[in-house]
Amino acid sequence: MKRLVIWNGRAGKAALHQAVLTALGHIDSTSVVDIAQGAPLIPTLSQAVDDGCQTVVVAGGDGTVNAVVNAVMHLEPQRRPQLGIIPLGTANDFAGTLGVPDEIDQAAALLKTSQLMPVDVVRISADHFERFYANVAAGGNSVRVSEELTDEMKAQWGAYCYLRGALNVLSDLDCFRVTAQIDDEQFRDIGTWAVLVANGRTNAGRIVVAPQASCVDGLLDVVIIRDGSVLGIVDLVSRALLGSYLESEQVIYRQAKTLKLHSVPGMRFTIDGEVIDEEPVQFEVIPGAIRMFASSQFWVEHSHALRATSGAADKPLGMPAGL
Repeated sequence: MKRLVIWNGRAGKAALHQAVLTALGHIDSTSVVDIAQGAPLIPTLSQAVDDGCQTVVVAGGDGTVNAVVNAVMHLEPQRRPQLGIIPLGTANDFAGTLGVPDEIDQAAALLKTSQLMPVDVVRISADHFERFYANVAAGGNSVRVSEELTDEMKAQWGAYCYLRGALNVLSDLDCFRVTAQIDDEQFRDIGTWAVLVANGRTNAGRIVVAPQASCVDGLLDVVIIRDGSVLGIVDLVSRALLGSYLESEQVIYRQAKTLKLHSVPGMRFTIDGEVIDEEPVQFEVIPGAIRMFASSQFWVEHSHALRATSGAADKPLGMPAGL
């Protein structure tokens, strides 16, 4: 089986390059591409598949995973390779969603178990614009938090840098007037602080933003946070720490297949770490778009969703018979 390793030389733990190759077993059938050097991903992946590549290993953070997911989604479904992740970024949110260990050796070992899951991907689109993502799109004031971050903050605070970056934003939140259609349900002219469109459960450094989300259930988790008072912020933060913020009256929460959105002023989004300047107007889930390696614990936690979407009780490819 030929294998391609997509590497980001600028990722948070990029100095561990040799450790990654050692853990993977750097043999002749493995090729390495560093996207930090400007390698064009779509032609690179297409050629690799033509040459017999069946597995792509993403060695990097959420931004690297996002870049590879976008490239893979430009291939026809029958040509898409299976993906594995070795988390080397600051937050590694989507790797955590799949139950991929943070330790390089353990993450590499997971690739040998062939526990492949049919993972959903989200398509976002607007006029002359289309992107894909696997984890979370965060719009509104969430973008301002991301823009507060510096390399020094990331190095000093690690995953907690996202909370640190929020401190400068909380005292001066922008308000957006949002009209949304979530499947067939309409919401008009809502004063809003933030909109989250989640496929995974965590964002911004393993902060649980969509506790009920599953990336294999064929649904988006849509969270609209209304504007309010300073006390409202305190209540939301407190509820978030307890894992119950979706129950707040300040939150609109739905699970759906599509979301159409219009905002005044226009709402930008961060998509798995990438800031999108174009205003997305539609989100759509693509069920089971890419097969990805995940832990056995992931299967245990998401088995109901997997069975429901497959219409049968079959286990994912390679899942141990004892589970």
